[in-house]
Amino acid sequence: MNKLMKRIIILFVLSLYTGLAFAQQAESRVVIELTGIKPDSVWVADYGDVFYAKPDKYNRYTLHFKHDKPLKVRIGFDFPEKRNTTLFLEQGDNLQMTSDFDKTATFKGKGSANAEVFFTIKRDLEESYLKIETNKLTASELFNKLLELGQHSIDILENNKQKVTPSFYQYQSVSLHYDKLSLAFMPMAPIPYLYQVWFNKKASECIPDHYWDIQQQVRLDEKLLDNSDYESFIKVIYPIFLNYKFRAGQGLLDSTLSTEANTKITLGEIEKLYKGKLRSMAVSSSLMLAIERAKDVNTVKPLMDYYMVKYCSVEDQKSVMKMYEDYNKLSPGKMAPDFILKNLDGKDISLSDFRGRVLYIDFWASWCGPCRGEMKNGAPKLHAKFKDNPDVVFLYISLDSSTDAWKKAIDEDKIEGIHLLSQATSGLNTPVAKAFNISGIPRYVIIGRDGRIIDNDAPRPSQDITQDKINEALAK
Repeated sequence: MNKLMKRIIILFVLSLYTGLAFAQQAESRVVIELTGIKPDSVWVADYGDVFYAKPDKYNRYTLHFKHDKPLKVRIGFDFPEKRNTTLFLEQGDNLQMTSDFDKTATFKGKGSANAEVFFTIKRDLEESYLKIETNKLTASELFNKLLELGQHSIDILENNKQKVTPSFYQYQSVSLHYDKLSLAFMPMAPIPYLYQVWFNKKASECIPDHYWDIQQQVRLDEKLLDNSDYESFIKVIYPIFLNYKFRAGQGLLDSTLSTEANTKITLGEIEKLYKGKLRSMAVSSSLMLAIERAKDVNTVKPLMDYYMVKYCSVEDQKSVMKMYEDYNKLSPGKMAPDFILKNLDGKDISLSDFRGRVLYIDFWASWCGPCRGEMKNGAPKLHAKFKDNPDVVFLYISLDSSTDAWKKAIDEDKIEGIHLLSQATSGLNTPVAKAFNISGIPRYVIIGRDGRIIDNDAPRPSQDITQDKINEALAK
C-alpha cells in the first residue's frame, strides 16, 4: 500500500477516535495493565488537557476522570516505541483493561462491554484500512471501499446492540454515521487530490462516481452537538467538502487558490447552508484554519471583519481573535520569540545567541518519519550549499518527550547542525512549540540576522526554493 496513504490513514483514523462531548459530573475509574512492553510512564489526553501517569510495581496505571457526558480519552506512550489507544467512558464506569496498546485488549468491570465493542470497531477499521491496495483501485473503487469500511463499523455496532448500553449505542450510532462520511471524503487528503498526486492527473478527472452524494446524508441539527464526532464533522470536515464541491462546479478544482480565496469560498458555502450556533462554529473554525495556514495573518483580517462579526457568537469571536493575535506575533517582520534550551552537552543555548546570523530552524521529533526523511535526504544537500558560509546556522529543535530517543535519532541519522531539545509532555506540547504555533511537524522557520521572522512556514530542505529563501535572507 502507498506509504503516503498509510500515513494519512493512520493519522485520520486516530483522529476519528479522539474527542470529548460534555449535567452532573460523575467519576470514572480505569485500571490499565500493560503487557509485552514497559514504558516508564503513559500520557493521557483528556479534552485538551494532557497529564502523565506512572505505573505501580505491577506495571498497572490507575486513572480517574470526572465528566458529565460520554468521554473519549487517548492514552499512550512515545518510548521505547510509539503506541496509543482510545477508550470510551460513561459516567461511573469502573474499567479494568489489559492491553499491549496495539492489537490486543481485554476488559472487565462496569463499562467493559462498551469498551470491548469500541476497541473492536477501532481495531478492525485500522487493520482494514492498511489492507487497501490503492494502486489497484480506481478513484470510484476506493470511494466505495471506504464507504464499505465505514458501514462495517456500523454493522459491528448493530450486531452488538443488545450487549452495549443504550446510551453508548445512541452515541455511537451518530458517531459512526459521520465517521463513515468522513472516511469516504478523506478531508486530510480528498480522493481527487490523492489520485492527482499519485497518477499525475487533474483532480477534476479523479472525482469518484456519486462523490457529491455525501451531502444528502448530512443533517444540520444543533441537537446533535453533544456528540463530539458530529461537532467535528460539521465544523471542519463538511465545510471542506462544500468547498471542493463548489470549486468542482465552477471548474476551479485544478486551480491553485490563495488561502484567502479558498477560505472565502468555504465561508460563502457556510453562509448559504448553516444557521445559528452551527454557523457560528463553522465560520470560526474555518477562519482559524485560514489563520493557521496563512503566512501573513493580516491577509485573513478582511474575512474576519466581515464573517466573524456577522455570524459568530461572542465566545467564538474571542477564540478567533486570540488565535489571530497569537499568530500575528509570528508574521514576517516580527521578532521571533526568544527561548533558552539545552544542547546535546547540557549547555543553555538561547535564540538571541545567534543574532547577526541567518537561522534555518527545523522543528522535528525522533518519531516523525517525514522529519527524519528530510534530515537524511534533504538536509545534507542543503548544508553543502552553505558549508563555507558561517552566517548560516542550521538549528534543529526536537520536540521529543524522551532525551534518549532524541540523542539516538541524531546518532543514527548523523544529523549535522546545532541540536536543542524542547522536551514535550506529549505530542507537540512544549513551550517553544506553543510560542511558534507549531501544530504539525516537520516545520521550518527562517529568521534573519536581526532576529526577525522572514518565513514562519519555510520550504523543506529537499525543495530547491529553500536555497533561494536563505540567500534572500542573507541579502537583507
